Amino acid sequence: FGPEPLVFTVGKGEALPGLESAMIGMKRGAIRRIIVPENLAYSAFPQLEPKPVTDVDQRALDSVIKNPRRDATILFDVQVERLK
Repeated sequence: FGPEPLVFTVGKGEALPGLESAMIGMKRGAIRRIIVPENLAYSAFPQLEPKPVTDVDQRALDSVIKNPRRDATILFDVQVERLK
């Protein structure tokens, strides 16, 4: 939750499909802004939602979830640190 590294294997269903597909072709050190539409985001894949660790994180998440005008589209700013 927040600016912590996310480690996953592309194609194994460990991250949102929209995030995985947008990262294909990125190289080490590359930076990309990724916009994941609702049909490829957490509303379609709730099992992949981040789990807040602290009360502050939980309150931040609750403020977004309880907003009646929220959009399910997600924006990620991604930087590739390592590839295997």
